[in-house]
Amino acid sequence: MKYLGRLQLSGFDLMIFLCLVSCATKSNNTETPLILTTTPPAIPTLIHSNATQILVPLENSFSISPGRLLFVSDSVETDATSPHDLISLNLETNEQFFILDKDQELNGQTISISYPNITWSPDGHWIAFVGTDFSKPFWQYAYEDIYIVKSDGTELQRLTYSPRYNKWDIAWSPDGKYILVSMGINGSDLYLIDTANGEIVNRLTSSGNNHVAVWAPDGDKIAYLEDSVLSIMNVADETSQQISIPSNYSVLDISWSPNEEQIAFVSSVNDSKCADVFVINIDTGGITNLTSSEYYERTPDWLPDGDQLIFLRSVYTCDEQDGQADWDIYITNLLGEEHEIVSSVGSSAIIAWSPVPSLEIGKQYTITKFGELLNLRSDPSLNGNILEKLPAGEIITVLEGFVDADDYYWWKIRIQDGTEGWVVEVANWYKSIFK
Repeated sequence: MKYLGRLQLSGFDLMIFLCLVSCATKSNNTETPLILTTTPPAIPTLIHSNATQILVPLENSFSISPGRLLFVSDSVETDATSPHDLISLNLETNEQFFILDKDQELNGQTISISYPNITWSPDGHWIAFVGTDFSKPFWQYAYEDIYIVKSDGTELQRLTYSPRYNKWDIAWSPDGKYILVSMGINGSDLYLIDTANGEIVNRLTSSGNNHVAVWAPDGDKIAYLEDSVLSIMNVADETSQQISIPSNYSVLDISWSPNEEQIAFVSSVNDSKCADVFVINIDTGGITNLTSSEYYERTPDWLPDGDQLIFLRSVYTCDEQDGQADWDIYITNLLGEEHEIVSSVGSSAIIAWSPVPSLEIGKQYTITKFGELLNLRSDPSLNGNILEKLPAGEIITVLEGFVDADDYYWWKIRIQDGTEGWVVEVANWYKSIFK
């Protein structure tokens, strides 16, 4: 997750939490529905604004993949219980979208985004967050539940009805069926929430010490922290194995790489006041420090191409902090070459990179199991004629896109036999051939 502050003037505060939602993508029996949606009970106001002077200018030698950055904004002066705005920032156009204001009225409740935690749906059209009903007396904490909202700010819905459970972390599954959430009254364990109805499908842990968890790109495994011990669980049989990290590392936030080979994490070493972004190779156990700075860092998140990560860095050195909090957003590649994207985003924050759209025109990709049997259509529409189904391992070339239609992002591609057509983009449906 990620910790933010405000854009230039204010602060991005991201500590959104867990739980989820049920959302619907239009589908037929040829496309796998990612989310199911009922009629929305309320539609919040969407505010569009062309932001200026938000992004830090890029150096000529540094490029960022196209995409959208999601964050929660507060001001540097507010405390952790203050509500926040939910904002999306397009890094290509420098345009920000205010998805939700600080407070939303929904069926008699005043829903606020506090202790922010957020997660994208795998199709990039929905966002899940933890909302708190601050209309209740403060001593009746916690009135937290998981809500979902479309990425354009419409169709706000409540997903869960377990308000007395604190919700610490949420992550949408790659197939869109579940939200992985850490929650509890005293302590916290990992649960799977059905995005179709908000019901608990399974409880995965029982120690009461599980606060952070993420999905593997294949959707079969999760990585999680029990205290600060990093482990990987096979979701089907709930068997776990620990990842060996030296005992002088205090592991915090984690993020699984798109190629499934590495996990990024934040750690302070030898009880240092600072915390850097590290990457561990799951098979070899090799650990690389990507940042090695004199600042406190947190909430790394991989970009879909697997070549870069975003993270938060305190504007104060480790010796200067003394309770002060304000964060910059940085991006780094795997060589440790980094660049500041947004400065001074606020007192507390969390950030998330959109899983789609993420393809590049002219590049070639290999279809994965998540893209197997996707339909190649004559037009960017679910009503377009089906030309053929994509097999796993097929090499495609991206020709045009993207087109936003029928609740999907569409790309025109060419497959190996020369056939051209349109296909929807879903998370993890491809692997890049050439970097």
